[in-house]
Amino acid sequence: MTDTDAAMVWLARVRPKSFGFNILMGVAAALALLVVRWAFSAFYGDITGFMILLPAVILAALAGGRTAGFAAAATALAGGWLLVGPNGAGVDMNSPLARVATVNFIIVSIFATLVAAALRRALLRLDHSIEALRHSDARLDDGERRLEMINEHAPVMLWMSDPTGGCIHLNRAQREFWNIAGKVEGFDVVQFTHPDDQDRLRRVAGDAHRRQVAFEIEARMRGHDGNWRVLRTEARPYHRSDGTFQGMIGVNVDVTDIRQAEHRLTESEARFRTVADSAPVFIWMTDPDTRIIFTNRHYQTVFGVDTGELMGARWKKLAHPDDIDPFSDAFIRATKTRDRFEGLLRIDHHSLGLRWLRCDAIPRFDAAGEFQGYVGASLDVTDAKRAEEDLKRINELLEERVGAALAEKAEAEANLMHAQRMEAVGRLTGGVAHDFNNLLTVVIGALDIILRSPDDAAKRKKLGEAALAAARRGEGLTHQLLAFSRRQTLRPEPTDLNALIRQSDPLLRRAVGEAIEFKLKLRRGGVRVSVDPGQFEAALLNLVVNARDALSDSGRVEIQTRTRTVAAGEVPELPPGEYVCVTVSDTGTGMAPDVIDRVFEPFFTTKAVGKGTGLGLSQVYGFARQSGGAARISSTVGEGTEISLFLPPLTDDRPANDTTAATRARPVVAGHRLLLVEDDVRVADVAMELLKGLGLEVQAVETGPEALAVLKTERFDIMLTDVVMPGGMTGIELARTCTRNHPDMRIVLTSGYAGGAVDAALTDAPWPFLRKPYSVDQLGRILGDLPLVETSAASD
Repeated sequence: MTDTDAAMVWLARVRPKSFGFNILMGVAAALALLVVRWAFSAFYGDITGFMILLPAVILAALAGGRTAGFAAAATALAGGWLLVGPNGAGVDMNSPLARVATVNFIIVSIFATLVAAALRRALLRLDHSIEALRHSDARLDDGERRLEMINEHAPVMLWMSDPTGGCIHLNRAQREFWNIAGKVEGFDVVQFTHPDDQDRLRRVAGDAHRRQVAFEIEARMRGHDGNWRVLRTEARPYHRSDGTFQGMIGVNVDVTDIRQAEHRLTESEARFRTVADSAPVFIWMTDPDTRIIFTNRHYQTVFGVDTGELMGARWKKLAHPDDIDPFSDAFIRATKTRDRFEGLLRIDHHSLGLRWLRCDAIPRFDAAGEFQGYVGASLDVTDAKRAEEDLKRINELLEERVGAALAEKAEAEANLMHAQRMEAVGRLTGGVAHDFNNLLTVVIGALDIILRSPDDAAKRKKLGEAALAAARRGEGLTHQLLAFSRRQTLRPEPTDLNALIRQSDPLLRRAVGEAIEFKLKLRRGGVRVSVDPGQFEAALLNLVVNARDALSDSGRVEIQTRTRTVAAGEVPELPPGEYVCVTVSDTGTGMAPDVIDRVFEPFFTTKAVGKGTGLGLSQVYGFARQSGGAARISSTVGEGTEISLFLPPLTDDRPANDTTAATRARPVVAGHRLLLVEDDVRVADVAMELLKGLGLEVQAVETGPEALAVLKTERFDIMLTDVVMPGGMTGIELARTCTRNHPDMRIVLTSGYAGGAVDAALTDAPWPFLRKPYSVDQLGRILGDLPLVETSAASD
């Protein structure tokens, strides 16, 4: 192609423009050639200029189509007339030659315009076709690349065969399965197929290739690891566009896990069916619409229900009329809420008679959480119901015998308690009687010598102190007995145990002795509890004396106070919480486990006869329990013993007693009158002497009624009354009556032991209580604390 031809083709491929633009293009082309014709007018002479302008028409039609060509022809014709007309090159435009030239130009320009425009459209269509073909090739290449990527990266095994069944392609997954590298043409898959499956694979695949139809088959094939896997093969024929058969395109899917799961599921279902059919209960399963989809053999035999029936379609015929509605309503409610179902149903079977069935069922859900129905079991509980009814009848028959049995039991317990009391008395005799006899020997001997030596004041003082000390020891032994039996009335009051222990420190050190190391380890800031101070001192002294007796000639005894958090079950008698803990520990011989188990028992002692009563630790235990706490012992043979008292802490803001100040007796104003109510004449004589020594005017009566009779005629400031008295009125009843009738008179109660209901009432009594025996200091202290109303006689 020449440069001119190429330029013309390029012009023809110019994209279409607007109508006006095409006209301007034609006019411009014609004007350009007119300028050329004018420039070479000397060369052309008198030659007509129309045909010379024809290239402008052709170029315009190629570039702008028919519009541009016609515009160029009209412009060339008009310009030619002006250029070579009458005033032009001397050409006669009226001559035949001029007319022929004009007509010839018009015809040729029209023909040239149409041809050039047609050529332009043809070239444009050719461009479009070439461009479309180019895009189609690009899409085809892109599709082939994507197909190749999909084929190579697909997670399934793909293959292609030729019309004869020979392998021509394996994707990467298939090649990796068999560990094949390089060319795959002519590859024979049968060599990797299980011998039992080879003939079947050849037959099915060969028949499909001959008939050019799709096929599916499962066969066992050996992978690259040497293991047999079950592959499912699905293949389809593929053809050319002219319908020529080209072979098969197939996919191999490893379904080994699926087949194994199906096999296990089949075995599981078989086992479930075997177990269900052999079970002596009714097993059933429903779908979401309560339609039965499974029943075991026992269910089918008894009810005759077939799979596919609705719940209640047949069993209602056997159910007891009174149970049908409640049972059905309960099952419907459970189904709506997808909840567990439990029900009791009676059936009237034609051969088994009336039977009781207990039904239990749970909802079933699939992996997506969709409700699938219920699976349940119904158990024949007829024998249990009959046994329950029989048991009720037996219980009714036994009720008559229970009373007699309880009476016999109570009598046996009473006899046992009597025997235990007698045994305790026997064990008490060797220790307590020996101690009391020793104490009485000191008291009687001292008093006898005092009476025989009226003029020896020093001897009288020394022997009087010995008799008083022996009597105090007897008082302590009595308090130990009552504390263990929990008959001793405690008078708890807010107390700082640290101050009480420091006050008792000299006495405790004397009890331990100089050879033993004695140490106090008291909690900083004090420990406040509500206890009877006297009983606490007695319990602490008992623990210290026991610790000293566990030592030889050396060792250490330590008293420690602290707060402890008691966990649940750590001390069986106590609920969990915060407690004040008082611990007495020693480095003595310790105790064996069998001794620890009995150490708090009354009258139990490891000491020789006459050396101890066995009431020391029992008194400690009784005091702790009466005070709302407990005692615990920890001991190891050869390492020592630790006994801890756990007491509830004082939670209110009441000030703890200053035990030092409490020991100072307060003076009683002389001239106050006191009414003494005491039935024991000797006790009354001693009490009157003590009271007169305090400056009081005293009058004594023996019973409560006598006291009320005296109070009708005389006025008294104070009444000191015993609690237990003859005459049908206790001291508490007397105090209540006097409080109402004589509100200005102050009342003090005293007793050695009240017992029973009187002791319980004494615990809550609002009047001060003085325990017998008492000294003049104790008597003066409790009377001095009374808020007395001053009388005119006292003022004088």
